[in-house]
Amino acid sequence: MALPPDREARPARPGVVAVARAAGVSPSTVSNAFNRPERLSPALRERVLHAAAQLGYGGPDPAARSLRSGRAGAIAVVFRRSLAVALEDPGTTELVRGMAEAIGPLALGLVLVPGPEQHSSSGPAVRNAAADGLIVYSVPSDDPLFEATRQRRLPTVIVDSPVLADVPALPDATTGADLDFVGIDDHAAAETAVRHLLDLGHRSVAILSFGLSAYARAGPADAREQAEATASVSRMRLQGCASAMAAAGLDWSHVAVEQSPIHSIEAGRIRAHALLERAPSVTALFAFSDTLALGARLAARERGLSLPGDLSIVGFDDTAPETEGLTTVHQPLRDKGRIAAQRLLRALTDDPPAPGSELLPTRLVIRASTAAPGANRR
Repeated sequence: MALPPDREARPARPGVVAVARAAGVSPSTVSNAFNRPERLSPALRERVLHAAAQLGYGGPDPAARSLRSGRAGAIAVVFRRSLAVALEDPGTTELVRGMAEAIGPLALGLVLVPGPEQHSSSGPAVRNAAADGLIVYSVPSDDPLFEATRQRRLPTVIVDSPVLADVPALPDATTGADLDFVGIDDHAAAETAVRHLLDLGHRSVAILSFGLSAYARAGPADAREQAEATASVSRMRLQGCASAMAAAGLDWSHVAVEQSPIHSIEAGRIRAHALLERAPSVTALFAFSDTLALGARLAARERGLSLPGDLSIVGFDDTAPETEGLTTVHQPLRDKGRIAAQRLLRALTDDPPAPGSELLPTRLVIRASTAAPGANRR
């Protein structure tokens, strides 16, 4: 009985030995022609490549080479969202550029691993990723995706979240002591942003936050949700905001906090509308990304508010074009990606350094989106 077309026997793939015979050289010479061309004269390499092309041989099988060497020749970056969503964020693209700069000279691959669409998934993309090490980008500690990365037991660098103190123990009681971490002091950065608004004279400030956990829903974040937050970045930034308010003698419990698990301009616009609807008296808003801040500015304009007269807005990341005039907290995203990749590469060496944490500097960049309450009203 004939096999279905997709299961018919295929001719055997020609190998190194067949190419060596056709070119009249040794198998090692064929290997050099593909992997170490500098070891051959141009004429000899051309002869080998011509014979390979005639036989339909395209080079060493990466899967077989990986099995022999025990190395995949790539590192993987694990995201929480689909790649289409993740790469819409300019901060994420800057981070990935930094990683690419670090591994480029080594001719390594960079595997982008999307998060599962549903939380019920345990991250098959992570389990199946052909990589020698992992970079986990801003994942809450309670996300099944993070557990899936830990189960790989590969050298791992965390970027932003979870902080090492939040890493849950594995069944063998291994905690975050074997992990590297690269991030910023989110508490201090957020405190600086809110203090800027308070110094301008604002006393009614609202917060447009990222989600507080892996299962966060868009909407208000009450005191219990803030206290139980598992997303390290969101929790520490909220704590920094609260510290600034307390230093000014203001009651943090009266501050409206809105969660936006999706980090897009449209999500920022929608959540800012909801925030301003329930807290119409606010005169200043601190958004946890420039993308959310730009969405909040759209919402404010749609509500007929003058900017910054009726509402001052501060963002985070410094990814918006300077022409937008957005006051923001700058963080070195490309440096963060580059350093994370470099730390992972060092962990992959035969004599890796002890894991640790590295915090990069931030600074407040003051532009035209913030002013004293009621200033420059149109």
